[in-house]
Amino acid sequence: MENIATDVQQKAAQTQVSPAAGQMMTPPVQAPAPLYPQHLVQQPPTAMPTVQQPQSASPLSEAFTAGAMGMVIVGTGAMGANLHKVNNGEMEIGEAITDSLGKGAAGAVAAAGATYSAAALTTGGILGLAVTVAAGTGISYLLSK
Repeated sequence: MENIATDVQQKAAQTQVSPAAGQMMTPPVQAPAPLYPQHLVQQPPTAMPTVQQPQSASPLSEAFTAGAMGMVIVGTGAMGANLHKVNNGEMEIGEAITDSLGKGAAGAVAAAGATYSAAALTTGGILGLAVTVAAGTGISYLLSK
């Protein structure tokens, strides 16, 4: 009985009278605080994670990407070397641009051909690297003549 009286007294202490309305108001009920930190709660796994295998691109797509990169790398390298010649008066800027674009195109063809050869003939690894180097070197040699 004493517990009931204590509960009533506590509720009466929590109850407030609103002076404007003359009505009884109780404070909002709050949820109890958790007994443990929420960041330590482990959620049950919903499903086993699956690893998706990367989709292999077609040899033609790989060759196109390699050709674009070959053009950028060889063309910018040639332009850097040609700018030294322009500064030394050995070459005009128009010649430097034309030479760099030509070498960039040759680099694109060599990189694309080497990548296509390696992708079509091997599954990668050391053999793929060997085919790439051999084909790229051969194509570059043919185009530089």
